[in-house]
Amino acid sequence: MNIESMLLRVEPARALTGCAVTPSSKPETQRAILAATLARGHSVLENDLRCVETQTMKHACRALGAVIEEKDGYLDIHGVGRDFRLGHRVIDALGSGLVFRTFAALTCFAPSPAVITGDAILRGRVMKPLFDALHRLGARIDCIGDAGKAPIVNWGGGFQGGRCVLPGNVSSQFITAIMFAAPLAAQPSEIVIEGEILSKSYIRQTIATLTQAGIGVEASDDLSLIRVYPGEYRPATYRVSGDYTSSSYLIGAAAIFPGVTVLENMSAQSLQGEYAIIDVVRTLGIEVNFDEAHKRLTLVNRLPGLAGDFEFDASDYPNIVPTLAAIGAYVKGRFRVVGGSITRLHKSPRIKAMVSELGKLGVDIKGLFKDGVYDGFEINGHGADPAGGVELSSWGDHRIFMSLFVASLRCRHANLLDGYRDVTCSFPDFFTQFESLGVHCREVGPGQELDDSDSEPCLLQA
Repeated sequence: MNIESMLLRVEPARALTGCAVTPSSKPETQRAILAATLARGHSVLENDLRCVETQTMKHACRALGAVIEEKDGYLDIHGVGRDFRLGHRVIDALGSGLVFRTFAALTCFAPSPAVITGDAILRGRVMKPLFDALHRLGARIDCIGDAGKAPIVNWGGGFQGGRCVLPGNVSSQFITAIMFAAPLAAQPSEIVIEGEILSKSYIRQTIATLTQAGIGVEASDDLSLIRVYPGEYRPATYRVSGDYTSSSYLIGAAAIFPGVTVLENMSAQSLQGEYAIIDVVRTLGIEVNFDEAHKRLTLVNRLPGLAGDFEFDASDYPNIVPTLAAIGAYVKGRFRVVGGSITRLHKSPRIKAMVSELGKLGVDIKGLFKDGVYDGFEINGHGADPAGGVELSSWGDHRIFMSLFVASLRCRHANLLDGYRDVTCSFPDFFTQFESLGVHCREVGPGQELDDSDSEPCLLQA
C-alpha cells in the first residue's frame, strides 16, 4: 500500500494527564545555526531542535562551508565567517521559508552563482517583496520559474548596503533574511517597514541573535526602522529554549480536559510571541505554574468545561491561530480570534483550512474578514462535544494536522486525518509525547470504516 495514502485514526480520549517534553524552539535553533555559520570559529548550540526544517538549515549552512557536528544535546559548529565556499551550487530549502529567504539574501555574498529552490508548496509562496528589497540594495537575482517566486539564481557580487523597504504584513522572514546578510555589506543597511507590522516577536528574536553574535543593530520602538551595521559575526554559545508553538498543542489539549499536565523544557523567560498561549489558557481559567529552576510547566485544569465569551488578537502570535481554533471548538460561548491575516501566506491558508475542517466536525465556526482576506474566526459553542466520525484534511500543512489532532481528542467518535508524517517538520516526537498523556491513534488504510471497534491502538514514530 502506498504510504502516502495512509491515514491516522485519532481515538477520543477519556482523560489527559501525565508528563510530556516540549521540543526546543525551531526559530531559535535556525537563527543560532545561521549566526554560528557566519562567525569565524567555534560556536556551541545547546538544547537544539532536530527536525526536518532545522536539518534543512544545517544542510544549507554546510553548503557555505560550515562544519556542523551533532552531539548529545548540543551542536558543535565551526563557522566560515565571510569565506563562503559554496561547495553545492544548488541549495534546496525544501519547505522551509526561512531557509529559502535567508539564503536568497546570504548568497549575494557567495563567490559564484547559486540556485536556491524548494518544494512545490514553497515555490507557490510569496517572495517578491524580498527580491525587490534585495534589488534595491544592489543584489543580482533572477527568478527561474514564475516571476517573484522560487526558484531563483543569485549571481553573487554582494551588495553595498543602503536603504530598502519591506511590507510589515506579509512575512517577518523577509526582514530576518536581510538582517542576517546586512553585516556582510560595506555600508550600513536600513530596512524601512511599511504599514501594519505583524509577527514582531520574530523580528525581536533576530535582533537578539545578531546582538549576541556581536552585530550592531538599532531599531525603533515600533520596529518600523531597523539599521544593521557592517561587522564580523563572533562565535558564541547559544542556549535554545522550549518552543511555544509546539507546546501549544500540548497546552491546548490540557485546556480541554480536566486534570494535571506537566511539560518539561519550558521557561517563562521567552521572546517568542507564541508564549501568548500561556495568557490564553490563563484567561480561560487554567492554572499555570512555572518551575524555572527545572524548566517545568504545570497546568491544572479544575474546570468541568470551558465557558465564557473571549476575544484574542493574534497579530504577534499567528502560528498558534490553528491551535486556538482547536481550543475554541470546546468553549461554551463566543470564542473570537482576530489579527491572523498573515497566516493566509503560510504553508496553507490556515484560517480557511480550520474553518473548513472544524465545520466538518459540526463546530459552529465562521471566518472573519479584513480588507477582503481571512483575518480570524468566531466560534459559537453550545457546550456539546463535536460529533466527529469524519475524515479531515491537513491541507498539506503540519500545523493544521497537529491542531486537528487536538480538536479530535474530545470528539464523540474517532476521526481520520491525513498528513500525519509531516509532524517531522517541527515536532518529530509529537505522537510519543501525546502517548505519554494517554492519547491513542493508529494508521489505517484509505476507505477503512470509521467504526467504534476496540482494536488495539498502534502509536506511531514520525
